[in-house]
Order: sequence, then structure tokens, then C-alpha cells
Amino acid sequence: MIKLLRVDDRLIHGAVAFSWTKQLSISLIILANDKIAKDDFQIMTLDIAKPRGTKLICANVVDSIEEIKKHLTDSVNVMIVTNNILDAANILEEVPEIKSLNLGGLRKKDDTVENLIGAIAVSRADIDICNGLVNKGYEVELRLIPDGKKTYFKDYKL
Repeated sequence: MIKLLRVDDRLIHGAVAFSWTKQLSISLIILANDKIAKDDFQIMTLDIAKPRGTKLICANVVDSIEEIKKHLTDSVNVMIVTNNILDAANILEEVPEIKSLNLGGLRKKDDTVENLIGAIAVSRADIDICNGLVNKGYEVELRLIPDGKKTYFKDYKL
């Protein structure tokens, strides 16, 4: 069962590795990113960062989508993590059973035009993608940790 699709540019760190996985009883993390799927050292580092007893699959976006589809109705609690909004939008397009996107940590970059809350900064392209998702009926929520206040991208009127 897919419990969460999250965008977090730090991928697996304290909030993801412990707060979200514990709160949602996650037993599988699928990390979907084309670049990271080719980086054995990064995969090894991320594997060390995940909680003990939690399986990690690092794959490109296309292969991740196939893996996600395998877990839509089974009893395995799955969290999907990408490090950018475009990859998450591609997953939503291909897996319509997922209805919600969690924006977590997105640090400021050269193309940042808006800082939404705390550690969530977006570019013009990110804003356009999120507006498109909202217009298609997806929930795009901003929340760094599971116990944090849930706010919605649509309320920012960007």
C-alpha cells in the first residue's frame, strides 16, 4: 500500500528515515531518481541512512513506477521519495491511484522564486507543475514532519 509520495531534496535523513517511517509503519522506501539510480556510492550511503528493518529500492523513475505499481494493493507499507517535483509529477501521471503529494525539504537554489514554508523553496517551473497537479485534482501538501501542520499548495495562489 502506498502511504506517501514525498519530495525531499535531502532524500533519506532524520525526518524521512525515522519520523515518517515510524508514523506510517513504512517497511519499503522507493527512491525514484534517474541520477541517483546510477550512483552506487550514493545508494550505499542512503541504504545506511534508512531505518533497520526497512527495505530500500533506488531506481530510475521509469523502473520506480513499475515497482510502485507492484505495491498498490499489497500489505507492504511504501513511501516513495524523489528529490524534485518533476519526478514526483511523472509518478503521479503514471500511477493515478496516488492522489496526494507531500512537499518536504526543498532548499533554495539559483532558480528559487518563492519560499513557501520553512525549508520548502520552489522555482517557477515547480510552481507551474504544482498548479497543474492541483488543477487535475491532486492534493499537494506542504509538511516537513508527520506531526507538523498540514498546509496546501493551492492556498498560496502562486
